[in-house]
Order: sequence, then C-alpha cells, then structure tokens
Amino acid sequence: MVNPPAAPMDTAPVHPEYPVRTKRLRLRPVRTDDLEAVHAHRSLPEVALYLPHEPHTREVTEQTLRRLIGGESLATPGDWLGLAVETERGRVVGEVLLRRDDREPATGEVGFAFHPDVWATGIATEAVTAALDIAFDSFGWHRVYGVCDVRNVASAALMRRIGMRHEAVMRRNSYLKNDWCNDSMFAVLATEWRRTRPRSADERAVDAAAATFFSSFTRAGGEPVNPDAARSVLAPDAVVERVGSSPGGGEPADFDVFEVSWTTVVTAGRALRASLLFRHGVRDGVPFTGWGRAALQLCSGTGAWLVESLTWTDEPDTP
Repeated sequence: MVNPPAAPMDTAPVHPEYPVRTKRLRLRPVRTDDLEAVHAHRSLPEVALYLPHEPHTREVTEQTLRRLIGGESLATPGDWLGLAVETERGRVVGEVLLRRDDREPATGEVGFAFHPDVWATGIATEAVTAALDIAFDSFGWHRVYGVCDVRNVASAALMRRIGMRHEAVMRRNSYLKNDWCNDSMFAVLATEWRRTRPRSADERAVDAAAATFFSSFTRAGGEPVNPDAARSVLAPDAVVERVGSSPGGGEPADFDVFEVSWTTVVTAGRALRASLLFRHGVRDGVPFTGWGRAALQLCSGTGAWLVESLTWTDEPDTP
C-alpha cells in the first residue's frame, strides 16, 4: 500500500514582494488610503449587479477595507486578501481577491471587481492572471476556483480566457438580493496552470488583443454591442470578411462568445491566430448554443498588437 501524501501544513502562505508588476499594472494589498478609489467602483450599480451585495455606501466600503487589511496575511483559513490593481499612472481601477478555503488550506478562491472605465481593455484579464501566479507560485496552492452568477457572462468569459475550467452549474445555490441564484464554478489546478506557461510577451499580448476583440460582442438584457472595444484592437486598415449571415436569423437579446482553444504563431512582427469559438445566448426567448471558427492576422508595427484582418464563420445554432 502506498501511503497518501501528507496534508499541507495549516500555516499562513508566503507572500511575494509587493507590488507585483505586470506589463501595465501593479498589484499590492489594499490600504486605507484606497478608500476613494475602491468606493468609486464598489458603489456603482453595474459593478454590484451580480455581486452578493448591493452598491456600497461609503461606510460599507470602509468596513470592507478594514476587514481585508485585517486578513491580508491569510493566516486564518477563510480570510480574504484584497489586491489593489493599480495602473502605471497610479490609479486603482479594481481589485482581485484571494481567499484561503476554510475547509482545505491548499485550495483558494479568486474574485474580482473592476471599474467600468477599464472593462473590455484586457486589464482585468492581466490582473487576474497575475493574481493566480501569486496563488500558485508564491502561496503554493493546489487548486483555485471562482464562482459567478450564471448570468454574469463577462466574469465567466474572463475565467475561461485565463485557462480556468467550467466544472459545474449549481442550481439555486445562493440566496442573494431576494432570489435564489444559479452559480457557475470554474477552477484550475497548479499542474494545469504551470503546464501552460511560460508564454512569450508577444503571445500574451496577442492573447489580450483577441480576448478584447471577442469579449466586445458580449451583450446582456438586450443591450446593443459596443463596437468601440473591438475597434480599439483593429488596425486602421483592417479588413473584416463576414461569411454568410447570422446562423440563427435575427440578433440575440443575450449573447456571449469566447475562445475554447486556439493556436498562435508569432514571427517577425506578425501573428496568425486560429480559434475555435463557443457561443451561447437567448434569441426570441429561446436559449441557444453554437460553435464557430475565426482566423486572425495581427501586426505589431504600431507598438501594440492589432488585428489586420479577420475571417469568422459560425455553424448553425443549436436550441
């Protein structure tokens, strides 16, 4: 009989040297002087829409910061570490939160909230990726999971983009805001996270450009698509070829599309990306799903990776 591995010791994790820097951001524990910046997004109805609380009052934001600062060492299972996400200009635009699971100390939970000013810019993806690097490489966690309301397609798409696996839908799992909500759980193991790394800076930049482009087509509650996010990663002379018409006939009221798998080749300032896409939504009151493929050609001549041309084909919807 082979003895099982010893359980990890229930001790506070070893933290990295803060701030942790990425290409555009700095992550460090929240401070009391972050009150105004944190309250700026926690008080917004659109940010709190799928969170387990109403838009914060200033007093509630102060209480939240005190609680996060008190538990930032993660010495006690169940504590949350709040990481302020700071841009190069010193503006705090959001938070990524890491929690030690109170049942299994080698497991953690990730959560995040960002100001709408930086939605669909790739900043959230960059920040959450860096936070998971901390969780696995510094804290030594075995597994990290994230939970979101099934209607929160933006958060679900982000977790998929960074490599978290959709594990379950927990029906009527949490009672929030006077209603029972269905929750989606995503997770990634340390072995899976490390196996996909390292990627070059150019590959990560292409990842971010593709994520920004596809996430711009997400819509909820009948809101129109905002093309500005897509335009932000298109080259001035980009050519988009549309093959056929909408496979379902008519524009959906709710819609999300994301890359399931992709292959990227980068050479001499140019990149080719072939993507398998999955989409789901509601059209005329009927839920649907479908698959598609996209081929993107990108260039970095302007200092940023931009899409020069795109071919996108969709298979027929499946009710």
